[in-house]
Amino acid sequence: MEGARGQEWVDGEDVVVAAELSYAPHEPVEVVVRKRGWRFDISDGGRAVELAGRPSGWLAVAEQVVDAHALNVNRSGVVFVQSNEERLERLIPRVADCSVAVYRELLERELGSP
Repeated sequence: MEGARGQEWVDGEDVVVAAELSYAPHEPVEVVVRKRGWRFDISDGGRAVELAGRPSGWLAVAEQVVDAHALNVNRSGVVFVQSNEERLERLIPRVADCSVAVYRELLERELGSP
């Protein structure tokens, strides 16, 4: 994963960080980092839920997955966490991992539903 180390942060600007993961072939995971004053918003931009197609009950499933990763998901399907700059290197890969886990769990639930 291209890390945040050495990145120049501009307040309010989204920086896309490529992960070494993919949801599916030709669907790479990217993490979006936005500086807001002293804090940073780190998210998957809602890509996991979007790619999974928002199956019935998706929010409850996503909430279970992000709870296990100690992260958050909002009603739009965005997996996210807020941080300070010191924790970016650790949290960017966690968001990427969690996003893939949400995607896979949603697909499993959808494929297993009647």
